[in-house]
Amino acid sequence: MRTMPRAYIDYTDPEIRREILKRQRRDMWTPEQVASLAKHFGLKPGKSLLDAGCGHGYGLRTFGPFCLPGGRLIGVDIEGRLLRTAKRLAREDGLGDDIEIRDGDINELPFESNTFDISIAHVVLCHLAKPERALDELIRVTRRGGCVAVFDNALAGATDGGWDNVFKPTIEQRLFSHRLQLLVQRERMRLRRGDWSVGCHVPGWMEARGLKNVDVRRNERVQWIAPPYRSPAQKTTIQNTRERCRESKFQDAYNDESVEMLRIAGVNERTIRRAVRASRRRARRFREAVMDGRASFTRGGAFWCIWGFKP
Repeated sequence: MRTMPRAYIDYTDPEIRREILKRQRRDMWTPEQVASLAKHFGLKPGKSLLDAGCGHGYGLRTFGPFCLPGGRLIGVDIEGRLLRTAKRLAREDGLGDDIEIRDGDINELPFESNTFDISIAHVVLCHLAKPERALDELIRVTRRGGCVAVFDNALAGATDGGWDNVFKPTIEQRLFSHRLQLLVQRERMRLRRGDWSVGCHVPGWMEARGLKNVDVRRNERVQWIAPPYRSPAQKTTIQNTRERCRESKFQDAYNDESVEMLRIAGVNERTIRRAVRASRRRARRFREAVMDGRASFTRGGAFWCIWGFKP
């Protein structure tokens, strides 16, 4: 693959764009933490690994190599478009001959019980109406002594660690924003559209189902950048951020679904308009600062890896 330039990233180059998008997905975990997690999971050559709800196959491509040579690596998803992309990315990573991608629903996995040494779900449970059912399936298809690992959002498990030099909200503004975001999440859960804090519940669910040695890690990486963006990591982060700012799909906190959830929650239109205007104003100011090279910010997420072993 083409060597990444350090000072400038040309997003018009398809190969570079694919590589950066993969790196963005990997920003949650450093290579050292990935290796540490693989050790905790008991991964070694010859082990079998299932990535349920695999999407683009990130979990397979991240942890699968620890099972090679001799390992059985399978990813399943119900979305054919995602499966096609997963196959292509596996080939690009040199894993095309080692990974099997197939159709399958995490709620009804097409495998016999006690099949895999490790079963993982990477950012899947937060989208499901019945996440515990999916966890039950992961446990069912895992062999005795094998590992079940869930990577997911745990937004109730920590306060937002983000900061930037563009906007300094008052306590009242923070409370106003947090209240509306909590209402959005409440209605999403009530309508069974998923739970952004599902990671907070998974350890207890694992314990209740008898898994042993349940443990949790939060993603260790926090991005910090400030002008003049000297280091390679800062250069990559600012170029990625600028590209997202240029894209028409760049959104503020209140997308169409969020506004819909606020209306369902009974929030009046005046309050919704106030929230949307404030969010768009902040997004616009942040974009301007990013593009002008004035922006400093930190980013860190409440994203957890939870695992346990089937007795």
